[in-house]
Amino acid sequence: MRNYLLGIVSILILITVVGGAYYFGTQKSTPGPEEVSTTPSAAPSATDKSPSIITPSPTPQAEPEVDVSEQIIAAMTSKNTQALEGYMADTVQVRLEASGCCGPITKAEAVSQLSYLDPAVGWNFDPTNPILINLAAAVPDYYGSGWIVGVASNEYLVSFKLNNQNKIEAYNLASTYKLLLP
Repeated sequence: MRNYLLGIVSILILITVVGGAYYFGTQKSTPGPEEVSTTPSAAPSATDKSPSIITPSPTPQAEPEVDVSEQIIAAMTSKNTQALEGYMADTVQVRLEASGCCGPITKAEAVSQLSYLDPAVGWNFDPTNPILINLAAAVPDYYGSGWIVGVASNEYLVSFKLNNQNKIEAYNLASTYKLLLP
């Protein structure tokens, strides 16, 4: 009975940690209102009969562009794949090598499928990695140009494809890259 309760408590703690990580990972900070100074830059002279009106020109603030590929690499490296849900299209094409899984699924299901990579360690997304170069040559439709491809030190493999809105539209998983290389 004690082990049963310990298991339940452990699962609740894990769910709380994952939920908190997801919540804080998807929060966007909003800038506070700008303070605009209406004090004139030069005092009007005594001979100046017309009132001086100073209209502050609004300064356009460009939102910093998020590099989705960096976010993907960071999420995979930190094993915080829940954070990727905000970067996914509503429907994601998921492919698990050497299986019939999964096809087009919702982004919530797609995030869940990434748990397949939980045992993976030591991700390398360097495009000059010889393994990734060989994969791009052998299977260019899923691991070539336009794909963000990573291989783990224990042979796990993942690749992500972004759509024209910079959202993840597809990804592929493999327990070993050796499934794809001759």
